[in-house]
Amino acid sequence: MTTLPATSRVPAGAVLIAGIGAQLVDDAAYLLLPPVALLAPLSGLLAILLTAGAARYVSRDRTGAAVARTGLAVGAVSAVIGLLVGGLGLVAILLAGVTVVAGVAGAVAGRGTGARNLDG
Repeated sequence: MTTLPATSRVPAGAVLIAGIGAQLVDDAAYLLLPPVALLAPLSGLLAILLTAGAARYVSRDRTGAAVARTGLAVGAVSAVIGLLVGGLGLVAILLAGVTVVAGVAGAVAGRGTGARNLDG
């Protein structure tokens, strides 16, 4: 049995655009839309959802381990930008951790395992 090497290259430009874009869209929604400003405690949730969506979009052409690595990279970039914009408070740090997990989950969720039934 041989194992084919999986390409695990992560598209750096797309990851940076997706991570920064998820945080900036969240901040723009908070500043521009008054109803969103009234829901300030849920603003972090919007960034998390945007990060998951961005990770899903960036990893759409990836296979194997590169899917999770791309999601991790998008989540990490989004979390770092969120911490730089929002500060280093306890809630911000907790949201950053959830944002990283959301990046991986967004990239991986809904994809098949790729395993086939070998029993026949």
